[in-house]
Amino acid sequence: MSYKLIIIDCDGVLYHPSELDINAMVYAFNDVCDDLGLSKEKFTHTGHCTSDKPVQGFCNYIAFIAKKSGITLDEFIKKMVDHINYSKIQPDQNDILKKLNQLEKKYKICICTNNHLIHLDKVLKAKFNISSKDLSFEVFDMCYAYKNGIFYNKESPQFISKLEEHFHIKANEFLWIDDNPEITQKLETYGCQTILVTEENPLSRILEKLIK
Repeated sequence: MSYKLIIIDCDGVLYHPSELDINAMVYAFNDVCDDLGLSKEKFTHTGHCTSDKPVQGFCNYIAFIAKKSGITLDEFIKKMVDHINYSKIQPDQNDILKKLNQLEKKYKICICTNNHLIHLDKVLKAKFNISSKDLSFEVFDMCYAYKNGIFYNKESPQFISKLEEHFHIKANEFLWIDDNPEITQKLETYGCQTILVTEENPLSRILEKLIK
């Protein structure tokens, strides 16, 4: 492989998926809808993630409902994370942060997530007892590729293009580490290199191989 930028996903990568349900944010969103008396607005993939809907994808739907509720997106996300139990995320016992810092001597590194920075900071606090501000490398969340009222996922050409411009590195020199095969397959269509996190191939093992 020939790469200059290593991109790390958050959920299911920085922590084991058994430590936090992959649908935790969706459940939390629906809880907040109940809290605000918006039970009819609960999120369903079939109802809000189809091509014939004006609001596509979870991030855009959160923003839509937040605006409808009369509060900011950040305020809505804060209410969501207050419904999530992060205590089951195990503290780092595999020197993940140390390994990332070692790799940073050779490569540019960043974290990219389709979730919000407020959620990522909760994960970082539980896993490493730090926040994103304490990292020596950059973090890009769901807001990074926001344009004309639309949030674009990290696997979108809009997000990738912004990363290329920011780092002055072409997509074929990106190495993405993610646990979602659909996302890695999509990224590969843009020329990105990928490594899939699995039960047999966790982030700590992947980082060890990259350091060698």
